[in-house]
Amino acid sequence: MGRPSIGAVYNQAISQLNVVSRYLTKSKLLPPDLQGFVAEIMMLRIFGILEYTVRETALRLACGVAYRNGVFPTNIICKCSSLNDAIQNFKTLNRAKPKGNLQFTNVSNTNDAIKFVIDTSETFRLKLSIYGTQFEEMRKVRNHIAHRNSSTHLNYKDVIKQRYGAYLKLKPSIFLISTKRQALPIIEEYMKVVKIIVSDITTT
Repeated sequence: MGRPSIGAVYNQAISQLNVVSRYLTKSKLLPPDLQGFVAEIMMLRIFGILEYTVRETALRLACGVAYRNGVFPTNIICKCSSLNDAIQNFKTLNRAKPKGNLQFTNVSNTNDAIKFVIDTSETFRLKLSIYGTQFEEMRKVRNHIAHRNSSTHLNYKDVIKQRYGAYLKLKPSIFLISTKRQALPIIEEYMKVVKIIVSDITTT
C-alpha cells in the first residue's frame, strides 16, 4: 500500500462534491418540494465530505505527510507512525482520560481532537480557524436535517436569526433552495464554501 496522501484526500473530496453538484443541477427539473428533499439529502452528503476531509487531513499531517503542494508540516508535537497510531495518539496522548469518540464536526471539536499532536501554529489549524463560523452554521443545519429534535431545532433557529435578523418559519428544505432572499441558494453557497475549505486546509 502506498504512503497516505493528502492530495488523494483532496481529489476524492472534490470528485464527490462534483457528483453532488450534478445531482443538485438535475434536481432543478423536479417540483419544488422534491428539489428541497434532494437538497436536504445533498446537505448531509456535503457535510459528510467536509468532516471526512478535515479528519483524514489531520491524521496524515500527524504522520508527517506533506500538504498537496509538497510542503511538510513543521509543527507536529508527536509524529505518528501510521494513521491508526495517529488516531490512538489523538485519543490518549497527554489526556487524563482517553477520548472515546473523536469529533471533527466543527473547528472547536477538531482542535480538541488534535490539540496534543498538532500544534496551534500548524498551517492546517490556522487555516481551518478562518472558517469557524461557516463550519458551525453548516453543522447546525446538517444536524437538524438528520435528527429534527428540539435541541437541533433551537440551533437551526439561531442560523435563521443570524441569516435574516429574525426567526422565519422555514423548513430546512426551503431554507436550502430558496432564492427569495438571496440570488444563490444556500445549498449552492455551502457547496462553494466547502470546496474552498477543503482546498485551503490541504495546502500551505
